[in-house]
Amino acid sequence: MVGIEPASMTAVFCVNTADRKAETWKTQLDRFPRLEFAVSDAAKGIAAAVERVAQGRRGDASAPASGHGLDVFHTAKEAHTLLARQWRQAEAAWVEAEAASAQVDRAQEQGLDARGPAGPARAAWRKATAARERVERLEPAWRRARAAPELFRPDGRLNDHVSAGAEIAAAVAGLPGPEWKTVRNFLLDRRSLAFLDRMHQRLATAESRPQWREAMAWRWWLRHRRRTPTAHPLTPLMHEVARQRPLAGQERASYDRVAAVLKGTVRASGAVECMNSVLRMQPSRHRRMTQAMLDLKRLYWNSHPFRSGPRKDACPYQSLGLELPTFDFWELLQANPAELTQELSTQANAR
Repeated sequence: MVGIEPASMTAVFCVNTADRKAETWKTQLDRFPRLEFAVSDAAKGIAAAVERVAQGRRGDASAPASGHGLDVFHTAKEAHTLLARQWRQAEAAWVEAEAASAQVDRAQEQGLDARGPAGPARAAWRKATAARERVERLEPAWRRARAAPELFRPDGRLNDHVSAGAEIAAAVAGLPGPEWKTVRNFLLDRRSLAFLDRMHQRLATAESRPQWREAMAWRWWLRHRRRTPTAHPLTPLMHEVARQRPLAGQERASYDRVAAVLKGTVRASGAVECMNSVLRMQPSRHRRMTQAMLDLKRLYWNSHPFRSGPRKDACPYQSLGLELPTFDFWELLQANPAELTQELSTQANAR
């Protein structure tokens, strides 16, 4: 079991357990009484655990509500696997059709009656064409489904549960067949868009004025979106002015609050997969992954600086805001645990 704090990429727990039942997951989640939102795959154990945590907090007015979002990472992975498989099948059918046509050509070159191989060749081409056309219909449907749960719509307006749900409902109609059932279920699961509801709740808290909220969100979108060609010649100029216009006072504060919410909105648990890729290297070398080895790997991960990306030259512990006498892996490994615990407790009490 692995838990990652996504903003800093800190591995908050990494536990070797005998099962992944709800009770086991809840034991880990109970260690975080201020946890507000969990993003995971569609496993039933963690879903039940999050629901139990939420139920336990409903009678406590001081405890934050606990939500659960379905990870878009695993949905995309499942869809890409299906598309790749169906492209391979289409390509194999195309190769068979070309081979059948080659038999017809050889028969004609040798002056033989080509009507015998011509029938199978026509059937092979019908099969190959149908397979290719099917995949070509699936790809735009999947692209539409994948784009639906974005933070923003294509025009730069904030996305919402209703709009995204309508897009997904239209897109899944183009993903028929039993092999796409898992992807359809993931997309139509109410948890797949739970992050949008939470985003709007947090935005309303960060900026209560709707017009300001939408304006600051649009500016953030202009600064972080991919540039695309526009039809109207004045549109790029308008966008550039909106992106670069200096902000001061209340505008600056409003933008910073809105930007913090948008930056902190998490749709995927891909960070867990990053940690899992590190952990999977161990079983390839040793037969058994012990808890001590997991703890060692977690410490190395949390204290090792990233080489690139937005957290470049900072380790997860630093990004988390943890104050330690050192962030060097070896020095931390040799430090006295009791002294570190005392120092962290002193810092917590001083705040």
